[in-house]
Amino acid sequence: MEKSSQERSSDEKLLAGLAYLLGFIPAVIIWLLKKDQSPFIRFHALQAAIYTGIISFVTVLLLAAQIALMIVMGTGAFIGTNVIADTLEPESPTIYFFLSIIMIMIILVGLSIIALLVISLHLVNFIAAVYAFTGKASRYPLLGDWVERILQKDGALSKG
Repeated sequence: MEKSSQERSSDEKLLAGLAYLLGFIPAVIIWLLKKDQSPFIRFHALQAAIYTGIISFVTVLLLAAQIALMIVMGTGAFIGTNVIADTLEPESPTIYFFLSIIMIMIILVGLSIIALLVISLHLVNFIAAVYAFTGKASRYPLLGDWVERILQKDGALSKG
């Protein structure tokens, strides 16, 4: 039988909430240390660990793509302004200057979009932490079902 939010101890609520806020490694540590003691902590720590792991992986991929874009555009700007402009049209480097400015703007827009996306993903984690701190059961739409199946395979789930 599932405990209500009033029946959960303050330690359970605190550890479940901290699992969401502290990141991947602390969530895994909380899960490993408390998985046999509380179904509530077990579920939320594992859900938090998987979600923050996915967020971290996506962030690294996006930043790697952005760095590759920066290298390509930086190289293009350097070649355009220093090599081509000086050899082909030394009198009119203005167009290459404007192209460089456009490339810089594209890089800044890309970084801004990545920042907004990552902040949004972490905001979802913050909301889940608030639910956990209050002792309410919250589940990510697809991830919650997946975590539940993982815990059921281990025979360790009694809904929390």
